[in-house]
Amino acid sequence: MEAMNEGKDDRDWACLPSDVLNVIAKYLNEISDFIKFRVVCHTWRSSTPVTDLPTQFPLILDSPKYSPDPNLRFYSLSFNKTYTIPSPRSLDKKFPSGPSSHGYMATLSKRNFRLVSLLNPLTNHEIYLPACPSVCNHHWIGSRQNQMGEYVILCYGRLCFQRTRLVLCHPGQSKWHRLKLGSAYKNCFHFYLRDMLFSVTRSTGVTKVTSITNGATNLVYIVPSPFEGYSDKCYGEYLVEDSLGDILRVFYNLDYGFDVYRLDVGNKNGSSPCWVKVSDIGNQAIFIDVHGAFVLRAGELSGIKKNSIYHLKKPRWETPTPTSYYRPRRIDIDTHKSERFPCPLKYPSNWILPNLHLL
Repeated sequence: MEAMNEGKDDRDWACLPSDVLNVIAKYLNEISDFIKFRVVCHTWRSSTPVTDLPTQFPLILDSPKYSPDPNLRFYSLSFNKTYTIPSPRSLDKKFPSGPSSHGYMATLSKRNFRLVSLLNPLTNHEIYLPACPSVCNHHWIGSRQNQMGEYVILCYGRLCFQRTRLVLCHPGQSKWHRLKLGSAYKNCFHFYLRDMLFSVTRSTGVTKVTSITNGATNLVYIVPSPFEGYSDKCYGEYLVEDSLGDILRVFYNLDYGFDVYRLDVGNKNGSSPCWVKVSDIGNQAIFIDVHGAFVLRAGELSGIKKNSIYHLKKPRWETPTPTSYYRPRRIDIDTHKSERFPCPLKYPSNWILPNLHLL
């Protein structure tokens, strides 16, 4: 018996086969467990590169603009844990409106609003971009990956809609490209999807889809508003590409929550592009914060309910309170039933997809 126990104690866990380590690592759906797994020894670390990070439930970022603290706070909704991560690079940065993309957020320098960068708040890795031709204070900035896997930064004026200027930049390029757009693109919400610009007119809800390449523009098609009285009902909306490649339009309905529409590009039997209302998006979930939206496949993550919308901003129809204005909620797209979640953060502002890979 002593010999058997001695054999177990002397087992070298570093000699586990790489394929076995990979199987184990794929079950580590909490990023802290994945990091701890990799630091056990060199063999475990080399067998599980950061590029193989299992799909993570998005973390919630506490808005850093209200605090001079160089540490960023994150909350894991699925594991009910709070993480504090040193992020000295974020101390002199503003996080303007714009969704995160693959763990990177577009940031502005507080000292010079022409200086734009991409920052991974988990790794502190930063990608510097050329000086922006327009001062970006109070501007929207969105970062996305195009179909070639390259990051594209799009920014435009938020407060002065009648003087909107849109500029586009690919990291690695030496300059920004100013989009040559006419007056019809003023006073619009702008989204960058499928390497194209989707511009929703704020007064009518009409969507213009424009191809943009290094500053050159070409109008592809126009999509009518999904309903009448758009300006009276519009409280906010988001355009997002789902995991199937379809474009979804998520509309903030003032009465009960969110309505979802799918883009039908037409061309079948001579039909024109239009928005089609849907009550089921399949095995998918939409994540929305005050800045943007993205879609995840519910089957890849435990805890995510399909055909749902997870969002952080308080619905307008509820009475605001100091403790509930920004709190995570889930809405069933079909039934519109809402579910609240506890959150210890004071100003939860962004869903962040954890990413340890350096671009």
